Amino acid sequence: MASAGSPRNSREGDRKVKVTQVASKPIPFTAFQALWVPGTTRICALGSNDSGFGIIQLYNLTSNPSSLSTIKKPTTATTPAPTKQQQPRLVLQSETEKKIQFKSGTFRASPRSSTLPHLLTGDFEGRVGLWDLSRAEVPLWMFRAHEDVVNCMDGVGSRTGRPEFVTGGRDGTVKLWDMRQDHKAAGSGAGTALEKPLSTMASLKKQVDGHDVWCVNMGVGQGADDEMLVVAGYDNGDLRVMDLRVGQAVFETNLQHGICSVELSPRHQGTSSRPFSSLVATTLEGSMHVFDLVDGQFKATTSTSAGSNATAMTEEVVAVQSGDDSTLWQVRHVPQRPGVFAVTDGGGYMHLYEHGDEKTLSKQLGSHKLAEQGILSLDFNEELEGLFVGCDLDNTLRVGMLHL
Repeated sequence: MASAGSPRNSREGDRKVKVTQVASKPIPFTAFQALWVPGTTRICALGSNDSGFGIIQLYNLTSNPSSLSTIKKPTTATTPAPTKQQQPRLVLQSETEKKIQFKSGTFRASPRSSTLPHLLTGDFEGRVGLWDLSRAEVPLWMFRAHEDVVNCMDGVGSRTGRPEFVTGGRDGTVKLWDMRQDHKAAGSGAGTALEKPLSTMASLKKQVDGHDVWCVNMGVGQGADDEMLVVAGYDNGDLRVMDLRVGQAVFETNLQHGICSVELSPRHQGTSSRPFSSLVATTLEGSMHVFDLVDGQFKATTSTSAGSNATAMTEEVVAVQSGDDSTLWQVRHVPQRPGVFAVTDGGGYMHLYEHGDEKTLSKQLGSHKLAEQGILSLDFNEELEGLFVGCDLDNTLRVGMLHL
């Protein structure tokens, strides 16, 4: 196990994963997030343009049976690349422009249904809105959740049907909400008062932090105790895991650098009784932290030293070999292969890993140059294994395929 003071270079795995580009599309605004619409090959991109307006665009990845079968596997001598007519394309279906600039969004808070799932957004004025993208002239509801920018949000409704979702803001708070709350009534007033959440997550350190919450991730266990965890990463390197059953942090540490992205994942889906067995966090300075949960749970600890094992977990720190910009913007696990995950960096690279064993918590599966500048957002399609979409500082949407 590597200590936090001496990050190791990642160990090479036994196999390499090939990555191919499927389609790309320049866009006329900065997209902070690009998301697959659940159950479809449509993509939602949201962000802001140079005029200060918020933009929500909906694209369709056009294809036909021959092109879809081609992108599922690498091109070989017997499977030639698709022709120009067959090549999938990103076609704009709709665009919505608003006076508010969008910073974050998710479909995960919306239960799966036969209709287009609702999009949850966070904006630069601290408001959370719910949108029906089939008629996005006005939100279904909108309320003020934070004093400042809503940097991040996550939910579990698309996976479990549960109504809870969380938001993290520049005001330093992580808040728990319920989709069943009467947000429409709350947002019908002047729009300046903060709505009261179900709870505000507290720190074990019992102090006023004043640090930005940069990322949140929400996970629900499969056990009888109905475990629900929220992981939050802060601009000062604080990492907190909060148990929603008790409404407070159950594990804390500091990773020395601002945390850009976090994600929980089961190690061996279907073969392990542990609801969560790994946690990956990425930072500004090119370090990736992989945590292995002992006994499948976090236990209370007051440790704030990076690399501390406490009694609940082991930690591995990996120095990701990136380009001139070492920021690791995003980490995402492949839904169909939760043991495989991807990390994007400020130099336009995607780094691929798989979870290892107790001695080596991660193994590298290769690195691939996708863009000239940083890839801010990454999302995997839940229907087609390995299909991903990213958006970068080149103002380009990029769709690609991992051949696992």
